[in-house]
Order: sequence, then structure tokens, then C-alpha cells
Amino acid sequence: MARLKVLPHQAIIDGYKGKLDFYVMRGVPCVRRWPRSPGHRRAPSVEAGWPAFSYISSKWSELPQEIKDAYNALATGTALSGRDFFTRGYFGNIYRYEFP
Repeated sequence: MARLKVLPHQAIIDGYKGKLDFYVMRGVPCVRRWPRSPGHRRAPSVEAGWPAFSYISSKWSELPQEIKDAYNALATGTALSGRDFFTRGYFGNIYRYEFP
């Protein structure tokens, strides 16, 4: 990351598309190398968790709207969504968070 005095004109930014990422962080113009994918393969531990997340994601989609609304109400006032609470409940670590 490099700090800039001012952001360049949009035409200049467009010329670097895919190579440089121009942005403003806390009011300071910055530039960085364009983010790259870590590659096609992920760590074995990451890949091992995919089936569980796939399963719980499909179950969220199948829930009746009333239950989704209840989870969303539970998440009100937190940084999590109702879907996050549902997923954490499945994995068993929902109670690490205090409820309002």
C-alpha cells in the first residue's frame, strides 16, 4: 500500500484496471497492487469444511420464512445476520456471543 496526496483522474485509474487498486481509507487516498486469487487449490483443512457449509447453506434455503425471521430478529443489534446465527448454531458455537 502506498499513500497518495490525491487520487489521479478516472482515466488514469481506468488505465491501471487489473494492475493497481486505487481507494480511499479514512480519508487518505491510497494505491496497492491489484488483489490476486490465492490460486485454485485451498488448504486441505479448508476444503474439508466445504461439505458442512454446503449442507447448512442448503438447509437455510429450505427453512420457512417465519423461522428465518426469528433468526433475523435474534441477530438484531449484533454484527451477525440471522443466517450467521443459524450456521453457528449448527457448528455449535452460537453461545460465544451475548444477546441484547
